[in-house]
Amino acid sequence: MAKPETTLAIVMRRSDFRESSRIVTLLTRRHGMRGFLAKGAHRSTSPFLGAIDLLHIVEARVSVREGRGLQNLYAAKLLIGNRPFRHDRKRRLLAYRLAESLRIAMPEGRADPHLFDLFQGGLQLLARADETRLGTILCGMGLKILDHLGLLPSLKTCPATGHALPGRGQVGFDPAQGGFVAAELVRRRVPAELPALAERLRGLAGRELGLADIAAHSQGPLHALVQELLTHHLDYEPRIQLPAGLFSEASLAEEKSQPRIRP
Repeated sequence: MAKPETTLAIVMRRSDFRESSRIVTLLTRRHGMRGFLAKGAHRSTSPFLGAIDLLHIVEARVSVREGRGLQNLYAAKLLIGNRPFRHDRKRRLLAYRLAESLRIAMPEGRADPHLFDLFQGGLQLLARADETRLGTILCGMGLKILDHLGLLPSLKTCPATGHALPGRGQVGFDPAQGGFVAAELVRRRVPAELPALAERLRGLAGRELGLADIAAHSQGPLHALVQELLTHHLDYEPRIQLPAGLFSEASLAEEKSQPRIRP
């Protein structure tokens, strides 16, 4: 049996197991995404009481043995709770949307401390930031995930030609060619300000991202393009719908009017 150890973890999923126990999916900093058996979780004397709710950040006492499906969870100490998400539907949906991306980016059993830290920081930003910046935070987190995975080329030059993208007018967009490209290469055109905004968000530290100001009319289109890149590279369609009113109606209408060419 593997020796018990302590690791930082985020509760991603849970389900009942028999009468008194639960199966808990934890994103751990040390071992990645794993399924754990929390024996006796429903008992009044359980060491898990109040700690294994969704999106709780906990200090988990676990044992992990490679090659074994379900691991053991012995105790969990709550560090940061999910209260901001329980009482705010918009923040909760965005946290679930971010968690969905992380589950795809981190297959079960693959440890990635940087992505763990990114997710933990993203949750705290979504919990605390001003409501007007929530869409910008979600967009920035998507860019940072792609960047860490090596799936986001330079946002200043066309990946096909190597030439600098213009700062005005329009550029092309095609996920199969790397994202933002020279306008003459594809039929789909987007405002040239969007790759510059994406480059700015990619370079911001966590606290700076929570304070970033982006024009309301640009937030929706930029997020839609980032999500297309995530969908293309990670091969998934998001199941969690964005909350109504996250982006301005004008920005969404502008993005929907653009011709979308898929590979």
